[in-house]
Order: sequence, then structure tokens, then C-alpha cells
Amino acid sequence: MPQPSRPVPAEAPAAPVLRHPHVLEDKGHDAVVRVGQADRIWSDFYHHALIAPWGVFFYWSIAFYIIINVVFALAYMAVGTQVSGARAGDFLDYFFFSVQTLSTVGYGVMAPVGRVANLLATTEVLGGMMINAVATGLVFARFSRPRARIMFSKRAVIVKNQAQPHLDVRIANCRRSPILSADIEFSLARLIPQPDGHVTRQFDSLPLRQSHMPVLRFACLPVHVIDENSPLHGVTLDMLKSEEAEIIVTITGTDEASGQTVFARTAYGFDRMLYDHHFVDIINTNPDGSITVDYTRFDQMEKQP
Repeated sequence: MPQPSRPVPAEAPAAPVLRHPHVLEDKGHDAVVRVGQADRIWSDFYHHALIAPWGVFFYWSIAFYIIINVVFALAYMAVGTQVSGARAGDFLDYFFFSVQTLSTVGYGVMAPVGRVANLLATTEVLGGMMINAVATGLVFARFSRPRARIMFSKRAVIVKNQAQPHLDVRIANCRRSPILSADIEFSLARLIPQPDGHVTRQFDSLPLRQSHMPVLRFACLPVHVIDENSPLHGVTLDMLKSEEAEIIVTITGTDEASGQTVFARTAYGFDRMLYDHHFVDIINTNPDGSITVDYTRFDQMEKQP
């Protein structure tokens, strides 16, 4: 691959404004604005509850809990003396009675004595059992959802080795338990103009020297050789930038501790690449036979001689 006229600076430049909204592999869900498709939370509540950040999840859970108790507290206040032990007109007494009823705690200090109050309490207890079941299921699902603690290097590198350039990315497993049967894939994503004037996104596989690893315990360095069979062969950096090309890296495997399938991905634009650099070693063997993995040097590189 032709090299740029000057080395890529150590710090990546500001991200360019995309001409086409297709290059979104390294962006989050919130970066996509869907027009003409209503995203109704209640029609897919379970999925929204799973993908929401923990802070948002707890915020809305607490807000919903308070709103439910406020509604029932106002209903209990409306029936007045049908809740024994509660001071007439004291909203906090009725609010805490609602909390106790919703959670089915029932300390015995306050209790419904009238038919209307008992009907409200019955409705709230039924709703409380359903809410508790849903909340327990959601919290468990969020905790048990398989996640891969995979580190990807901040940059990819293109190295010339005996006149044979190759593309390298560093990947590391941050968990103590290894990932079994790990499959790694590189793909080149580009926006290709068509004869009719439309632009389509094209994906080309970038074969690796070793795409399957029986065990990923610490770190690995997948390598794609840029030979005559590579989609990167013969293209220039300007061509790749004009096509808004990026390298998509995916890894799948099985977590040994949980037995669950884990998945992780990232993407590298060609403004995030260094040329004629190589990653420094981060795995060392100590005199006592133990192994040290220095993650503080994970993104460190050296200039290729």
C-alpha cells in the first residue's frame, strides 16, 4: 500500500464530518436518528430496559416507584378515615402506607378498614407483586447478560516487513477467565458509488493469518497481510478516505467461567492508523515462572526501524 507523504501524527485529528451517515460502526445507539419509525418504549419495553445505561435504568425505576405510591396515597387520602392509624389529611402517612402495601410488608400500624380502602389495597398488592416480579427479572437479566471485557488498541498499524505490508490490531481479554474458541474477523467497509449515482456500502473480508484461537487468555495480535489478494492492495490512502473506508474488527467466543457466548466489536477509520510502527510487548515471563501482562503499555507503539 502506498505510504502517506508524512507520518501520521501521534494524536488523532478531530473526527471529520461524515458526508454519508453509513459509517457508524464505532458510534453508539444514540448517534442514529431514525425518521419515520416511531421508537415507542412501551411496545418494546424489555429491550429498552436491557440496553439502557444503569444510571438511566435506576432513575426511571425510582421515578416509577414514587409515582405509583403517590397515586395510591392520593387515592387513600380520598377515602379519608378508611385507613386506620393514618392521620387525616397527612399525605406522608398515606404515602408510607402505600409503600408498605405495595411491598406487602404490612407493619400493622396502619391498615385498611373500609371496603373502598380494602379494594384499593387489594389492587395495589396485586400490582406490587407483578411489579416486583418484573423488576427482579430485569435486574437479573441485566446482571446475567453476557459481556465481553475485550480491549481493542486505540489505533491500528500498517507495517512493512521485508517489503510485505500488513495490518495489525491488538486485542486483549481483560477477564481472569479465558475466552474459548475465539473467532476474529477483519472487514473493510467502503462507500462505493454505483453507475446510477447511488452509493452503497460494500464489505470486503480481510483474511487473517490466524482467525481462530482455541484459547484467548491474555492478548493477541491479529495480522492481515496486504498481498495481491488483499482488498487493500494497490489502493491509496486518498482513495480510502474518499470512500470513507474503515476497518471493522469483530471477535466472538465462549467465556469459560459462564459458558456464555460473548461478542465485541470496534472500527478504525484510516485517520486512526499509524504507518511503519509496531506494538511493544506487554507479556513478560518472570524468573519464578509467573507471567506479567502490562496493560499500561497496551497502546504503546514504537517506530519501525
